[in-house]
Amino acid sequence: MGVRSDHGTLTSAAADVFSGSCNANEALYISFVQAGQETPVKLSTFHPKFTYPIFGEEECIFGYQGLNINIRFAAHDLLPNVAVKYDKKFKTVHDTEALDIEDTLRAWTPEVSFEATAEFNHKVQYATTAKDWRPPGELIESYTSRGRNFEIWCANMTDPAVRQLIDRIQILVSLFIEGGTPIPLDDHDWSLARWQVFFV
Repeated sequence: MGVRSDHGTLTSAAADVFSGSCNANEALYISFVQAGQETPVKLSTFHPKFTYPIFGEEECIFGYQGLNINIRFAAHDLLPNVAVKYDKKFKTVHDTEALDIEDTLRAWTPEVSFEATAEFNHKVQYATTAKDWRPPGELIESYTSRGRNFEIWCANMTDPAVRQLIDRIQILVSLFIEGGTPIPLDDHDWSLARWQVFFV
């Protein structure tokens, strides 16, 4: 089967792309990790509810077979890391090419997300502040539920530490909240001051 492009009919190589295109919701894995005995361990892993804000209405990623996109977050400070793996990638033919996944995600997650996986693992595994880490702001309430202790912290968006946390995690807004959009973090302080952020 051939596939048409601006340059005419492509051969079976292009057909392989279409048969090998991936469902973005199934290819994307989100995990929270913490230090383990030797390497970071996953606390939980799950798929997004939808991915159309990032990958388009069809939620399909063009040009890969066996695609896995892993977005991991350090459980304490939400340091993110993006790792892309696949079995096969379509070789560019004229102007038909596989989607550049990392370039696409750069609009949705901070640059630190694209550090080497080994560097991310090292930071998580040997983070000296993880055990005693606390959210920025003020502790306003503590409570116990089902044998677990919880704290509620409140801070203002003008705090750089708050903005850093929001910047790291707010890709999840677009993956789980219908119509949700990231909060602009480069506004003037007088505009950011209207936002009170609560951490549990």
